[in-house]
Amino acid sequence: MARAEAAVRTGEHPGYTRLVVEDPSIRSWQLGRSAQGYRLRLTPTARAFALSRAFRAITRKRLTSLAMAENGDLDVGLGCACHIEPFEIRPGVIVLDIRDGPPSSTEYEQPLPEEEKVSEPLPPAPAPAPAPAYDWRKVAPAPLRAPALALEAPVVTAMRQSLVQQLSRGAAAGAVDFAGKPPPPKDAGTPPAANVRILPEPGFEVASEAPPKDRLTAEGSPCPADERFDVAAWRGDSPVAEQIGAMLAGLTGEFDDPQAEPLAKAVRFYLSLGFGAEARQLLAAFPVDHPDRALWESMAHALDGERQPDGPLAAMAHCDGAAALWSVLADPPPSLRDVNVPAVLRAFSGLPPDLRQELGPRLAEDFLAWEDPANAQAIREALVRGAREPTPAATLTDARLAAARGEAPPAADLARVGQQPGPEGAEALALLVEGQVAEGKAPSAQDVLSLGALYHESEGTDLGQRVGRAYRLALAATGDYDRAFSGRALAPDAEAEVWRILAVSGPDSQLLERAVLPETEPLPPLPDTTRRALADRLRALGLERSADRWYPAETTAARPPDGPPLPPVPADAAGPSSSETDAASLPPAAATSPSVPASLARSRALVEESARARQRIEDLLRAAGAEQSPDG
Repeated sequence: MARAEAAVRTGEHPGYTRLVVEDPSIRSWQLGRSAQGYRLRLTPTARAFALSRAFRAITRKRLTSLAMAENGDLDVGLGCACHIEPFEIRPGVIVLDIRDGPPSSTEYEQPLPEEEKVSEPLPPAPAPAPAPAYDWRKVAPAPLRAPALALEAPVVTAMRQSLVQQLSRGAAAGAVDFAGKPPPPKDAGTPPAANVRILPEPGFEVASEAPPKDRLTAEGSPCPADERFDVAAWRGDSPVAEQIGAMLAGLTGEFDDPQAEPLAKAVRFYLSLGFGAEARQLLAAFPVDHPDRALWESMAHALDGERQPDGPLAAMAHCDGAAALWSVLADPPPSLRDVNVPAVLRAFSGLPPDLRQELGPRLAEDFLAWEDPANAQAIREALVRGAREPTPAATLTDARLAAARGEAPPAADLARVGQQPGPEGAEALALLVEGQVAEGKAPSAQDVLSLGALYHESEGTDLGQRVGRAYRLALAATGDYDRAFSGRALAPDAEAEVWRILAVSGPDSQLLERAVLPETEPLPPLPDTTRRALADRLRALGLERSADRWYPAETTAARPPDGPPLPPVPADAAGPSSSETDAASLPPAAATSPSVPASLARSRALVEESARARQRIEDLLRAAGAEQSPDG
């Protein structure tokens, strides 16, 4: 019978020499110290070792000899102060790494046990005498006794049953292994035990009960493969004009029937260029069934900056692949804990440069919304990779990062990008104006005109909301409070900021018109700092009753009743008036009503407040005159 032969390969590596022994018939292996170095024992032992090419690729600096012992073991001779670190990379492949220095463990530093020798067979024992015949009449019956029942607490029984169920479930899933007895300590001087590996049986595979979470969506379905989002592979190297002609040539066949595969290539090509609207038009013109049709439509909306809550890409942000990136672009989760950030950054870095410039600012804005400026900075670094100068997308991201850190945005770069046409120019102008307003500066009349025109063009989109907010703040900062307050539809979330601008730099006429309200009219919800600023200015004008309404509730009791009045804000601090600013009129959706003077109720409140202030002054003068009279 031919003996099995184990292949032996060697190789030199920095810091260690590797010895590999490979034989599919290996069931277990042991390694221990010997006089020459180490000894490797394989089970079963009926095999030979192919040692003819062992020293062709290595020197004898560490490994000096390889020989097969009489009992079938492999003797490994060492010529240095080295130790061996063994491990098994797969069944039947044993790796021995010869490394310099002393070992970190004594597990393989003991000699292997001697094999048990087969002793000579003993002579057969004499046959036993036949047993006497059984007679049931001579057997005395044992007395009947009730078995002793061991009682235990129900809690212990329930806990034992639960542990048995959980361990059984873990063993069935391959996560739990049962040992007959605890292994001895490694430093007890005992020989190393056999490293047993059960080879996989045909038709069976050890797996956990459920796949990892990063392979499932939030709804429990498998995550799509990366090939379904590989936009970098959906375009060629030839000019785009030539590729478009070739892609659109074979969309229909005989009798103008749509062809599924050419249509899929054309849609993917449009998506790789960032043409979301064109891809959707192509899908609408050729209604061909395809497994990825819903994903393509959602990707097209994401490329155009449109969110799709609960769409086909929703609930995929936890996937470990490109699906996480497109899920964040289409429907960002409310919390960063539901996002596989490494997968998003990895997929974003793999996009073509033009798509990174298109999607980077929005992705960085999402990370800033999750209060994660570090990964927003990582997006910015990916934007400028390979560029000679900061791109418009990087400039926009720098402005958002500066705003998140409470710093001034790069005004010069934003002004340069804001002069360019397109969405990036509009967004840069909006960020520039918001930064100027935050610093207390009034934007130029030309910028206000440009924002009004840009809002007309982008109304109803995410960009339109950002431009509308900047436009409303610009109107307030330039003194056009009538349009700033009547144009609430431009940006409802900017209401508190418009009131803050009025409280800080608005003229007294606007302050009296907006802040002096009847008792029956509720006050708008504003931050305490803004309420306090409005109250201080009203109090400086002598309108104590109206000021008391604006003071925050927690500070009303502690406010001194007769403190020194604050100096009024000069009229020129409000910037140019609405008549001096040739601003564009508000869009139809934003203009709720034309500007009108103060209402009759507000005028009546002003008159009553003035009468009360005049009466208090007269009472004070009368009291002072009584004290100075001789009769007093």
